[in-house]
Amino acid sequence: MHIGPTQTIHHDLLVAALHERGLCYLAPTPTGDEPSISDDDLILGLSASSEVRVRFALAGLFLLRPQLAELAASIVAQSPKLPSQMKAELIKQYVAAMYLQRLWRTRLRLKFGPRALIPERFIKDMGLPSADDMYGEHGLYLLCSRSPYNDWSSYEQVIELLLSQPCVHIDVADLVLDTQYLKRMNNG
Repeated sequence: MHIGPTQTIHHDLLVAALHERGLCYLAPTPTGDEPSISDDDLILGLSASSEVRVRFALAGLFLLRPQLAELAASIVAQSPKLPSQMKAELIKQYVAAMYLQRLWRTRLRLKFGPRALIPERFIKDMGLPSADDMYGEHGLYLLCSRSPYNDWSSYEQVIELLLSQPCVHIDVADLVLDTQYLKRMNNG
């Protein structure tokens, strides 16, 4: 399935694609016969969703699969005709995931294993601090303060749902060998 930047993907198909990639806290539970959606289309579909929880699931997806955060950054950079609202949403969720990853790194690692760090992108243009400043908390606070809504609470909910979701899907291909982590585990 391939969509254009102005087409929408039905909520149930987006949720099924998220479940397929290990993020399974959104309902409904897929039936298993949904058509497969490419990573590009999933990222674009989530960013274009009219449902806030679905859009915020992008941050959860990027935390679970940091390589998809990189894909989102490349979509932003290589798609000049991307609607501004979708571009803004992709950047916001990328930056939020980058900060959340630093803030919740230990618990995320314990739940899902080592993951690559989401690189610092977009923050200079947005006037935001380094991802490592106060373990991401300062930057996330500033990002959230720019919204008229309670984004902080929404991101807390993303973390809570992600860390307590009923499924734990660890794809060995997604794991990044972190030698410091492995050394500590072997010596502990």
